[in-house]
Amino acid sequence: MSGYDRQRLVEAIETGQPVEGEDLRGLDLSGLDLGGANLRGSDLRNANLSETNLEESHLERVNLEGAVLHKTNFTGAHLSGITLKDVDLSSCIMTRVTALDSQFLRITLSGQDLSRSKLTGSTIIYSRLKDLNLSEAGLQKMKVLFTTLESCTLDKCALNESDFALSRFTKITMNDSDLTLVSFMAASMQDIQMRNAILDRVDFTLINAEGLDITGAKQHGLVMERAKVRNLTR
Repeated sequence: MSGYDRQRLVEAIETGQPVEGEDLRGLDLSGLDLGGANLRGSDLRNANLSETNLEESHLERVNLEGAVLHKTNFTGAHLSGITLKDVDLSSCIMTRVTALDSQFLRITLSGQDLSRSKLTGSTIIYSRLKDLNLSEAGLQKMKVLFTTLESCTLDKCALNESDFALSRFTKITMNDSDLTLVSFMAASMQDIQMRNAILDRVDFTLINAEGLDITGAKQHGLVMERAKVRNLTR
């Protein structure tokens, strides 16, 4: 054990000391202002981060297993290389997060402004995403599998080489986005807009789509094997 308690951690943060790789398991950090803190690689398992301010904090590779994340402020936080599973993040503030090469399993996230966030290389599996604004986000080389996306905005996004296989899309806009080498294999789609998008070698194999608008899209080398598309607008 590192010997950190709530008060000692606050004092370390206030004096600009890094708290990297420390054992912070089970600490009650609820309501604290830890904005800008350097907590890289620390163990925050089962910590209480309810209403904690982690704005612009460095949380790369932290262990958040079992942590209480309720109304936690992650604005501008650096969350790369983390794993989150079986958690509802809808009450948290996730604005402008950077979460590169992170893993999200069975998460729920709704009603968030994630515009201009950076999630390149991350994996989202068996999750539910609803009412999210992901405009201008960096979403390259992601794996979003077996996931439900509803009423989300992905306009002007970089989605190059991402894999959305076997996911379900309802009322999604991807207008003006770059979908080069994106896979939607066996995905289900309803009321989808890809207006003026770059559709270069996109894999639509086995998709089942009802209402797909690709007006003005730049199309090249689309793969449509056994695809079912009804009400296509082009």
